[in-house]
Amino acid sequence: MKSGLLLKKSLLAVVIMSTLALSPLAIAQTPTNTSTNNQFINDSSLNIKLISDTRVRSRNDNPAFDTYGRLNYSAYNAIIDFNSGYYDNFIGVDVAGYLAGDVYNNSIQNDNNDYLSNEISLSHNQDWGAGNGPHLKLYTAAVKFKYHDLFSGKIGLIQSTGNGTIGNVWSFVPGTYRGLELNAHVDGGKLTYFWADKYTAPWLLSEDDYVGWANTQWNYIHSLGYENSLGDFSYNLGIGQAMDVRYSDTTRSVNPTSYKLYTRYQLNPNIQLAADFYGVNDKIKYNGLGYMSGLSLNMNHGQWRWLSQLRYANSNNGTEIVPRTIYTYAMNNGSWSQFWDALSDWNQSGEVSLYNRLSFNAGNGWDYYMGLGYGSGMDSSKVGYNSETAINGTVGYTLQQGTLKGSVVQLHSTWLTRDEIKTATAGKDETDVRLQVIIPYSVF
Repeated sequence: MKSGLLLKKSLLAVVIMSTLALSPLAIAQTPTNTSTNNQFINDSSLNIKLISDTRVRSRNDNPAFDTYGRLNYSAYNAIIDFNSGYYDNFIGVDVAGYLAGDVYNNSIQNDNNDYLSNEISLSHNQDWGAGNGPHLKLYTAAVKFKYHDLFSGKIGLIQSTGNGTIGNVWSFVPGTYRGLELNAHVDGGKLTYFWADKYTAPWLLSEDDYVGWANTQWNYIHSLGYENSLGDFSYNLGIGQAMDVRYSDTTRSVNPTSYKLYTRYQLNPNIQLAADFYGVNDKIKYNGLGYMSGLSLNMNHGQWRWLSQLRYANSNNGTEIVPRTIYTYAMNNGSWSQFWDALSDWNQSGEVSLYNRLSFNAGNGWDYYMGLGYGSGMDSSKVGYNSETAINGTVGYTLQQGTLKGSVVQLHSTWLTRDEIKTATAGKDETDVRLQVIIPYSVF
């Protein structure tokens, strides 16, 4: 077993070193008069993105916390991303990394004076150590390849394209899988196989930073997905499994299996309907099948847009649902489509939730939205509340011209309140105010 694992690590190390070496090698070998068959240079891109995230988030579920200072920070990411074209129309490389740290941090601290992880600046373990840097992290280092329009793939430090049951944990940068993805393009559809034996969340430097309750061990995770469309109807089917998962709270192992079904129908140019199901059969965490199901309605009318989404979560043992193959937070991610940016995950077993959002694009760079969410039906004796309501909104401006065209400044806020039962020992309400500045720049 150990020799096999060493072999996998050695092979992937060779791939990553090849990725870093192939770029200058291909440049050196590319003739000055680049032909249409060799687009390694002509189709390559180098992009930089500077991001600042300033946030104050409260949660009053612990009397020891400063209600208005659970998260109180200003953090940054400086991202550089190189994507080559395909040498001889066959092989290329993607390399990306970022520098992350805090401008200031007044969030809560533990007994070692470590700040609570804010998921932007890199932490030295799952929960604590935000801003203990700055740190530089390589999050993509992959060799990519293709054969005409029939076959494509990548191997190394990669992200999933989301076709199937495996997706990415996102901050401003994605998490990193160590593995491979293979795609076959047949009859207008795409069949994808994804495999990985390691994952790190965007705010952790390595898999060794999963500690305590997050210290979950697994052998490998893989997924098979197929997507296609028939006229105005499109669909995505997926099945996946994680092998020999060992959660920190049990000595037993389990091979959880994940399932995905997503369909979308374009009723007319202005109305779109969608349905999403994501389920995981995990005998330890759910005592069988736990799943999320949802319906979506998108309507556009000129500068206005309306979104309605209905969601239902359920598990056999009343455990809250997380739509990913491995249950542990930030250990991997699934490809569930709904995200409301409203503090709650709206995922308690038995919970039925509805979210409505009205958006307006002024056409001059300014855009706005206001959303309202409500959920109920959960077991209040388990979670401490009968229902939850959230109001959220964003005001944003995008620079329309100039060197920094596409730069964004946006202010987002959410107020989440829960109807706590009388026996609850602490409140469950939350507030969030967040100012983000995103500056992209294309070098070439």
